[in-house]
Amino acid sequence: MNRSLVIFGWVALLCLWTNVTLAKTAQSQKSIDSLKDSLGISSGIQRAEILAQLSWQYRNVNSDSALYFGEQAYELSKSHNYESGIIKSLNFQGIAYRNKSDYSNAFKYFVEALKAAEEAQNLEQIGYSNINIGNIYIYQTNYEGALEYFEKALIPAQELNDQNMLAYVYLNLGRTYSRMDEYSRAEDNYLKTRAIRKKLKDQEGLVTIAVDLAELTMRKGDLDGSLKYFHESIDAINQIKNKGALAFSLYNIAVIHRQKGNLDSAEYYSNRSLEVAKANNLKNDIRKIHENLSIIAEGRGDYEKALHYFKLNQENEDSIFNEQTTRTIESLKSQYEAEKKEAETMFLREIVERQQTIIILAAAASFLLLVIAIIIYMRAVERRRLNKQISTQAKKLEELDFAKSRFFANISHDLRSPLSLILGNYDQIKQDSESYLTTDSKQNLEVANKNAQRLLFLTDEINELTKLEEGKIKLSLKDVPVNPYLSTLVALFKSSAEFKSVNLSFNSSVPENVAISIDPNQFEKIIFNLITNALKHTHKGDTVVINTETQQQNLIISVTDSGEGIPEKSLPYLFDRYYQSPKNNYHVYEGLGIGLSLVKELVDVHGGEIQVTSKEGEGSTFILTMPFMVLEHSDNQIPETSDYIQTKNKLWGELWEKTYNPDPNIELTSNGQDKDKPKLLLVDDHPEVREFIAKLVQSEYQVTEAENGVMALKILKNQPIDLVITDLMMPWMDGFELLEKMQENEDWKSIPVLVVSARNTADDQLQVLTRGINNILQKPFSKEDILLRIKNLLDQKERWVKENGNSIIVNDKPLINDIEKELLEKVKNLVIEQIDNPDLTVLVLADAMAASERKVYRMIKKLTDLTPHEYIKEIRWHYLENLIKNKSLKNPTEAAKAIGMKNVTNFKKQFHKRFNRSIEEMMAKNA
Repeated sequence: MNRSLVIFGWVALLCLWTNVTLAKTAQSQKSIDSLKDSLGISSGIQRAEILAQLSWQYRNVNSDSALYFGEQAYELSKSHNYESGIIKSLNFQGIAYRNKSDYSNAFKYFVEALKAAEEAQNLEQIGYSNINIGNIYIYQTNYEGALEYFEKALIPAQELNDQNMLAYVYLNLGRTYSRMDEYSRAEDNYLKTRAIRKKLKDQEGLVTIAVDLAELTMRKGDLDGSLKYFHESIDAINQIKNKGALAFSLYNIAVIHRQKGNLDSAEYYSNRSLEVAKANNLKNDIRKIHENLSIIAEGRGDYEKALHYFKLNQENEDSIFNEQTTRTIESLKSQYEAEKKEAETMFLREIVERQQTIIILAAAASFLLLVIAIIIYMRAVERRRLNKQISTQAKKLEELDFAKSRFFANISHDLRSPLSLILGNYDQIKQDSESYLTTDSKQNLEVANKNAQRLLFLTDEINELTKLEEGKIKLSLKDVPVNPYLSTLVALFKSSAEFKSVNLSFNSSVPENVAISIDPNQFEKIIFNLITNALKHTHKGDTVVINTETQQQNLIISVTDSGEGIPEKSLPYLFDRYYQSPKNNYHVYEGLGIGLSLVKELVDVHGGEIQVTSKEGEGSTFILTMPFMVLEHSDNQIPETSDYIQTKNKLWGELWEKTYNPDPNIELTSNGQDKDKPKLLLVDDHPEVREFIAKLVQSEYQVTEAENGVMALKILKNQPIDLVITDLMMPWMDGFELLEKMQENEDWKSIPVLVVSARNTADDQLQVLTRGINNILQKPFSKEDILLRIKNLLDQKERWVKENGNSIIVNDKPLINDIEKELLEKVKNLVIEQIDNPDLTVLVLADAMAASERKVYRMIKKLTDLTPHEYIKEIRWHYLENLIKNKSLKNPTEAAKAIGMKNVTNFKKQFHKRFNRSIEEMMAKNA
């Protein structure tokens, strides 16, 4: 039952549309003839308007003609920069494509129309363009999409208070909701449409909405309600005297009575409809009425009468078909004649226009050729200038690169003297039998000695790298058998690998008599750095494999690990001097970026090549390619390892073992004994630094140590802590992330934090400051300094927590004032640099400061009590005030442009609001 009602409803609407369309087609033809008469005597924008109206009138008559006139209107409107004509012609072409069921092209034109309307800020056309797009979505049964665009159309309709557009939008919303079976919403929008049509006394619109409501109630199964609305439509039809619509409504009333079983009423309204249809020669309606009467008679059992009406229905069908065929032929013939005449007129006009265009194009082409010649010449001059500039810059870069290398070499050379004095004095103290040192003093001296030796070793490496670059190192080449030599070197790292629970192995498919010509003392540095680099970036359960094989005349030595991997953007710079990957969450030891650069230089002097492949999270492979030889005798001795590996292992082995703990979740350790002392949590990945700080403070405080942020959080969960001392750069979780975690936890964010770090740049200070920390102690520091900082923080903790519950730490005013001044000055300079940029926002500032938008927002708000938008505006006003005082501006337009405001009217209003006087007054006063 419901399905038949739905089908009937849509058929009913289709019939109404057909009757209305036929009536409008007759009117359109009259309008078309009138418009064509006017077309011959028109030009410019007036002609573009007539062409657009022809496209509109042809939309239901002939879609191809509608497209033709729409295209003509668009081209003419575009040539005259007539925005309204451009938008309308685009919409009319879209409608023509829609009527041809070419929804793809229709959608394209409607979207172009919408874009043009938005650029022109034409609210009316924005509304109708959105409606057109919504209807395309309906045809494609994308009702959600249709609703979105009808809702968009509602906004300009309401702003313009355009009642016709509002009624049209509500009607389309109702029809969309009806198709979605949301009957209550559909009815609500239909009723809004009806109220507007009544207010406008739009009888034609009232007929349409009455039929829509009748169809809706019919779908809901409310036949009585549907009857009510069809009767309502008859009242409106009588006002406009549309006989076709009257026959349609009477027919539908008859069909509903028939469905209800009221055959007498059904026959009565069928006969009334038949009278109107015959009087107006509505053959299609007559056919349907005969069909309905046939069904009524059949329902009464009067089969003779039913057969009679059935035959009349068939006769009408044949007659309608013949008439439609004849009408179509005549229509096509007349249309052809009309279009032929129009085409001839347009052809003559185009000939004249083409001749004018040829003259203009010839002149333009000559001018263009001249411009192209000038551009080619200017580009050639510019290219020569750029080549010269690039050559100069390349030379400068080479000079800078050399200067940088010399700078590091000089520094390393200059460091040797103080280091020699440090180590020499250490030896004297150690050998002096009369000196008495406590156990702690001896340990402190040993730490100082070992770190001085490490620094001395690093200076040696820098000097060696500089010598390699300058070609001052000569190799002592020997023919060394590959397998036993590499096997011996790899064995030196077995204990380190076992300590980290990393599986280290050496595989070779190379024959025993294969050898390479190398300087063993230098070549072992290559292997050492490659293997230590692999071990450094692997963890418990990972593997490091050293593999050798031959390919043609080359020996391939590969070092593969299954560790962290290297970021792709870092790979091109990996062998550059002093380069360090900008981001690696697992690094537990930051070198100077010398090791791999040294490897590259040593490989080059050996006549080899080195490459690297890597994928983050999966590991890396370093591939060393060297020429090899085949030994006639296999009695070549394996060279002994030099002091390089032994010295480096001696100096860094203990530190690495303490640092590269395979499990970051080891047991928590504390050296506190006096339970009444305040508890400090010391977080630093360097074991010797932790030991040093702990010794400084342990007489007055309990100290619990953690190697990284992960361990620190575990301690905070399990122990009460009074103050946290943390480094910034640590593995697993660095100091920045630790501060964020503490800020997020209600129990931890009131714990004072002292940042102790070697990093103290403005960017680092900004990152720390935006996390609520204002106390930074730069390494190196004195015992008195750190103890005083700790004491001050703990003394002020209670008052600070009470007054500033949303931050972690007490402001260290002398320090924070300097940082604030520096950061605010940086922000101010950034704003002034882009003072005339209308798109200047906090996001632009954040990108320039290499910080997140949120951090910069919080920082500016904290330091100025203004939002970034307000702060930028305030700087702009002060800047503008100075320009006016210096008489640097001529008028308000220039003033608005100077501070990045496009709308002069809005600028004047804001200026008056800010300075309580007009811009003109202030400029006149300072004239």
